[in-house]
Amino acid sequence: MPTISLISISILISFMIGVGIILFVLYNELQSIKLMKRFDRFSLCFKAEEEPSFFDRFFHFLWKIVHKFSTLLKKSSVLTRYQNRYEKYISFKDKEKQAMDIISIKFLVGFLFFFLYLFFIILRHLFFTPIAFLAFLFGFFLPDIILNIQFQKRKKQVREDLLKAIIIMNNSFKSGKNIMQAISTVKNELTGQVADEFKKIYLDMTYGLSLEDVFSRFYERISLEETKYIASSLTLLNKTGGNIVEVFSTIEKSFFTKKKMQDELHSLTSASVFVFRILIFLPFVFIGIILLLNPTYFAPLFQSFLGWVLFSFILILYILYIVIVKKVLKVKI
Repeated sequence: MPTISLISISILISFMIGVGIILFVLYNELQSIKLMKRFDRFSLCFKAEEEPSFFDRFFHFLWKIVHKFSTLLKKSSVLTRYQNRYEKYISFKDKEKQAMDIISIKFLVGFLFFFLYLFFIILRHLFFTPIAFLAFLFGFFLPDIILNIQFQKRKKQVREDLLKAIIIMNNSFKSGKNIMQAISTVKNELTGQVADEFKKIYLDMTYGLSLEDVFSRFYERISLEETKYIASSLTLLNKTGGNIVEVFSTIEKSFFTKKKMQDELHSLTSASVFVFRILIFLPFVFIGIILLLNPTYFAPLFQSFLGWVLFSFILILYILYIVIVKKVLKVKI
């Protein structure tokens, strides 16, 4: 029996090492592809002469599976309504992708974790437990965490570059351009996430959507109060008329003042936020060190009812600490 257990552990370790090596190779290949794409415009080679690499073909094959799974999921009316919440994660350059593709990835990652857990219990000669469904749920909601982190970065970039867009729009209005031309100027002059959003705005307006609907969709995608302020100002100007240059000059001044205050606030609270983040991860570091030194140190905590009560109490205190300190550090301007 010990020999079987040792063999199972060695197979599991070999499997994990193999997965780690594959992920490392994939990451290096993705980085090299990204660098090649950056230098493509400066090279003299023709695109038609280039053959797709193995990893390009592999990712194309994976996307074909995702798209086929998406067509299957589209038959469900519940999932069709559920996909609307993922529209904001689709960027303009990835417009061939659909929100249903994200749901397909969630299901596929969930099944991957489910089968990895089954593989683990088969190696350890264990019985099937409901934890397998927890593994599926973890894999299902893992893309949500990654997408939310990417969305917060994107939102931060839009907030930082929105003032530039307002300045360009104000200069366009001063030169006699209309709203459509000002939006076109912003999407052509700027780069990054703001340009991506203004391309979506311009596309919505070319499809005939009203100004109010276009900027309300912009607000729903980004959820910034500044975008709501721009939307309400443009809607009022479009309905009642007025001097658009004066209105946008006021918006530009208010945005500049707000950004200046935000930068000052960030410089004042950066040390506190850094200490807060260290204190969040410090317990896990200590727990990891203790488990390395003594793997059975916390075993008595989970072998009695009192231990579970203490563990629940500690977990509640930890969550309350995070919530309260985040509320204290969060200052709205």
